[in-house]
Amino acid sequence: MSRPTHGLRDWLLQRLSAVYLACFLVYLMAHFYTRPPLDHPQWQHWITHPAMTVASALFILAVLVHGWVGMRDVVLDYVHSLRLRLMVLSLIALLFIGCGLWALQILMRAAG
Repeated sequence: MSRPTHGLRDWLLQRLSAVYLACFLVYLMAHFYTRPPLDHPQWQHWITHPAMTVASALFILAVLVHGWVGMRDVVLDYVHSLRLRLMVLSLIALLFIGCGLWALQILMRAAG
């Protein structure tokens, strides 16, 4: 790892987010296989349930954390110029923040 002081924390974040992503996707597949929504109001009722809203927000957060740790590690390993590394990491961070805010806005709009 490029940053040995944070290696264990980053490894743990990567693994925990992967476990949550896998569990959530298995839940979605099982739910849609056993009880597929028949129409839009039924789907909207399911997706706006408070537990599903929280689970979906956690899914978005897990995707962002998982992606950030992975992309940061790749950039730290392969981009050696400090100035270029800072620029690339800043662009990735802005992209992830924008995508996260956009996804949460859509989720809140659906719930409200």
